[in-house]
Amino acid sequence: MPRPRCCRRIGWLPHCRSFEPRGGSSGVIGLELDELEALRLADLLGLHQEEAAAEMKISRPTFGRILEQAHRKVAEALIFGKSLQINTKGGNMMVVPKRTFVCYDCDKTWQVPYGTGRPQSCPVCSSRNIHRSPEERGPGWGRRRGRWRTPVSQVENKEEEK
Repeated sequence: MPRPRCCRRIGWLPHCRSFEPRGGSSGVIGLELDELEALRLADLLGLHQEEAAAEMKISRPTFGRILEQAHRKVAEALIFGKSLQINTKGGNMMVVPKRTFVCYDCDKTWQVPYGTGRPQSCPVCSSRNIHRSPEERGPGWGRRRGRWRTPVSQVENKEEEK
């Protein structure tokens, strides 16, 4: 019995799900999401296989096999004029969510994947006056002096009852 597949981390979802040659296609090739992520990390971003494998939370040999399979499928589609269909469902994969930060000095908004640590400064103006996006923080929640604060709406309702 084969070993179960490890959960593979995907850093983004593609906007386009299929590619077809201009003159029509003579078949369809399915490209898995982890294969597309391997192509993105190795070929587009230029990461070494060890770094890319660590990014996807898999072993280096597994990353090499995924990348080899992806190269074979893309080459077959290009040479034989087949269309590529990106399969976004199925498999043991997890899309890594991102956190949104806002610079209060220049109003720049950017996203950082979880697990990379909090940015120290704004990428545009180098200001240290950066915070998480208010939409992600929620209304009035936070930790203060060891106790949880109540949302402002609940405090207002209690005052109205008195």
